[in-house]
Amino acid sequence: MKNLFKALSFILVIGTGLAAIFRLNKSNKQLVERETTSFQVRQTLEAIASTLEKTKENEHIASGNQSTLKASIDLEETSDDAKASEADQQENPPLIKANKNARGEYIYHVPGGVFYNRTTPVEWFRTEEEAQANGYRKSAR
Repeated sequence: MKNLFKALSFILVIGTGLAAIFRLNKSNKQLVERETTSFQVRQTLEAIASTLEKTKENEHIASGNQSTLKASIDLEETSDDAKASEADQQENPPLIKANKNARGEYIYHVPGGVFYNRTTPVEWFRTEEEAQANGYRKSAR
């Protein structure tokens, strides 16, 4: 009879321990999901802020360097170039995704990379050379 009580108490302790492990595992998964989402949101916001800064700088530079006559001539040429560029983009879309990570580094991701599918791109590039020329480095994974 004593052995039966020992066996039952042992089974009860094991069962309680397993139940606690499962509860902790579930709450741990929820915390990891929240942290991942928070990281992705923070990364996206930083990338958007960086893009806005670059856009403002480019607009400032562009507005200071153009004359009205040159702008109207360029507009006509740009229209023709835009049509050719649009046709090229439809035939050969950019596949390289680029963004700014949580540490402020500019990184690009190629198809097949570990983070490619999870990356929210700020910029797209057709070649790695193009991405590097714009100040981005390749993802380590």
